[in-house]
Amino acid sequence: MNFSQSEQDFIYDNETYVPVRDEDKPRISSEDSLREAIGHRAPGGLLDMKHTVIKGLDLSGWDMRGLDLSRATFDGCNLNGTDFSGSKMDNVAFYNNDLRGMKLCGCLARGCSFRFQDMEGIDLRGANIYSSVLEDAVNQDKVIIDDDTKWYKMRCPEEGEAFIAWKCCTDLRVVMMLVPRDAKRCMATMETGRVSRVKVLKITSIDETENYTWAQSTVDPDFYYEVGQWLEPANGFQEDRWKDSSPGIHFFLDRQQCVDYQSK
Repeated sequence: MNFSQSEQDFIYDNETYVPVRDEDKPRISSEDSLREAIGHRAPGGLLDMKHTVIKGLDLSGWDMRGLDLSRATFDGCNLNGTDFSGSKMDNVAFYNNDLRGMKLCGCLARGCSFRFQDMEGIDLRGANIYSSVLEDAVNQDKVIIDDDTKWYKMRCPEEGEAFIAWKCCTDLRVVMMLVPRDAKRCMATMETGRVSRVKVLKITSIDETENYTWAQSTVDPDFYYEVGQWLEPANGFQEDRWKDSSPGIHFFLDRQQCVDYQSK
């Protein structure tokens, strides 16, 4: 499983990003001001509204297409039925809004924060939500998706099928693991996931020139992977798929991504 150019660009942009000071962010606190701002949209392009803070506005049903709202903030707004289709929404932060029925069709909505928001009826058809945070939101299962929605569905088999997974450990050791059919598994909106049980098949160096019989966890120094051993997480398994950094045996589906992560 390789990254698309879209994800590679997003990762690169985030790694090189220099934060904008809060006092330097443009702010819009009236509907008239926003209406004037978006009135400058040109056909076929995206109006630059990056970093804009929009607070306390009733934008229900508004046409917000054709905007670049990367790293914008919506705080306390009514976005019920607001149409952002085709806009760029990367790293948008949503706080205390009504998002029900919001349209993000075809949007780049990577890295968005939906934490504590009600997601019922949000239209994600054709959207890319790679790395977006759905933890602590509600009604994540009541969004609208289609076959072109990227990173909403889990990349690993959801149940009843065994698969191979990869683990990064100390001393640049890469663990090849079998996830059995009966293991619980979940993935959020990234390339990593968690499982409840694995069998260690092989442990090698990054360049696969050396083999090992054991490897030590990078998180828990008392947790070891040994070839041929069945393992379960020492601290249990969190079944909520959206709680990405939580108990379970964490894994990659792709060895190269595991190596790239470990080599940083």
